[in-house]
Amino acid sequence: AQAEAVRINTSSCQVYFGIRKGESIPHIGDLVFTSEAPTYSPEELTSLHTTSRTFSVYYPDTRPGTDRYTVVASLNGRYPHWNELSEADYAQHKARLIEESLVALEKYIPDVRAKIDWMEAATPRTIERYTTHMAGTSFGTKFEGLPVSMSLSEKLPGLFHAGSVGIIMSGWLGTINYGVITANKIDKYLFGLKHAAKGGVGGERMKK
Repeated sequence: AQAEAVRINTSSCQVYFGIRKGESIPHIGDLVFTSEAPTYSPEELTSLHTTSRTFSVYYPDTRPGTDRYTVVASLNGRYPHWNELSEADYAQHKARLIEESLVALEKYIPDVRAKIDWMEAATPRTIERYTTHMAGTSFGTKFEGLPVSMSLSEKLPGLFHAGSVGIIMSGWLGTINYGVITANKIDKYLFGLKHAAKGGVGGERMKK
């Protein structure tokens, strides 16, 4: 029953902008959070037409060995919104997603459009296809998943799980933090097995 109550987190969309080789863009920061929503709204954040996005900007000095620039726009998204679209509407909304993200980026880099030679969008359906994550979830499960995950080794000794299950925060940072905690549990488990094995051998020797 506890496992059945676990909910998965929402998904996301990404728009990739590849800057043409030989071109450059000004340093506007590594992460740029932007929104045109007048007030905070969870519904707006995950709507099909959200104006809230984060730009991740990659510069040559942060990626040694390359002289290329890249910008990736990330937006929240809900799988049902994208899954219910026809193929024609799906393609249209992907094109809209790219254009709206580009217009938003032009507010920070006015001449960026002329410097881009590749644009591509990913949606919750893309994530589902390439990761096989249920409903294209990008951020694992909500907080109900944590106790279920942590108790696996109690029900099945030797089986441990680590991932994005609502600890500290979702996504890759939550996965890393939880991975450290789980690695410590595994280390203790293996140490216990090793100690028990040594004790068993010693006991047999004493009997002899």
